[in-house]
Amino acid sequence: MTDHLDELLAERAKLLQEFTNLKDMRQGSISENFRRCGSPTCHCAAPDHPGHGPYYAFTRKVAGRTKTINRRPGPELDKLQREVAEYRRFRELCHRLLELNESICDARPIPDASPVSGVSDKDQRR
Repeated sequence: MTDHLDELLAERAKLLQEFTNLKDMRQGSISENFRRCGSPTCHCAAPDHPGHGPYYAFTRKVAGRTKTINRRPGPELDKLQREVAEYRRFRELCHRLLELNESICDARPIPDASPVSGVSDKDQRR
């Protein structure tokens, strides 16, 4: 059992090291959108046309409210995509750490519960 616990502790140490390698991150999501302009003579008015775009919407919660920023392809969108991807990596690391800690808790032996000197078993149960 100790070997298994040692392996889990080593794995946790390695995982914790990955947290130090995280880069800039931000919560939120990015979605790709196409829009119709509403002009009946525009090519986007055709039923089989997806619409103008793509436009990218970065959405996140701020003080309990949804905030959206629209971006076109380019350096700003690339930066946002990297930061959101890094946040997803952070969340995955947190999930793995919690699962690993559950395994460590399960594998750790229970210490001997020796009675307190001078106190009988009956007194301890009160």
